[in-house]
Amino acid sequence: MSAVAGLPESKPSRRKRAAKTVDRALRGGILGAAVATVGWLVASAVFGTAIVVLVVATIGGAVYTVARGDKARYGIWGLIAIGWAIVMVEHWAVSGHGGFWVGLATWIGVIVGARRAGISKWSLPVLGFPIAFGVIVALAGESIMKPWGVSWLWVAAVLGPVIGVRTLLNPSPRDHQPAQPTKRDPLAGL
Repeated sequence: MSAVAGLPESKPSRRKRAAKTVDRALRGGILGAAVATVGWLVASAVFGTAIVVLVVATIGGAVYTVARGDKARYGIWGLIAIGWAIVMVEHWAVSGHGGFWVGLATWIGVIVGARRAGISKWSLPVLGFPIAFGVIVALAGESIMKPWGVSWLWVAAVLGPVIGVRTLLNPSPRDHQPAQPTKRDPLAGL
């Protein structure tokens, strides 16, 4: 048994604990962004397929109406109209604002990651930083869903500050390596 075994373990410094929390928050944010992006891609594929199906159904409904004449059922046009309404809502939510929803999922991922890492209670309001971006967007007179015409800015607005704090707390490993002695070439002076 060694003499060190009986000593209590020292707690990591505040900087190291903060760095661990920020690392986990960043991982959570990236995971949230990845999951939401996959969902957005699937929804976009469903949207594209629904458009093709509705175009074919509309053409088929027109042919049916012309062929049947007075005996045509108008319920078919009602179903086609409902289908188009659903596709337009999906287009608004998915294609028009995909970056907003991915940014929201990224923010939730950052919050969950920080909470799981044990962020202190007094630091929780700091996780509301995207709200400041939203206020800036609103004061600039831009759309909250598509700031400056690009909804994907929300992902950068969420991950950017987290990456910045991570960079401040985890400097490059090259900065902390001990200097390696250089080998001298014995023939260099000849």
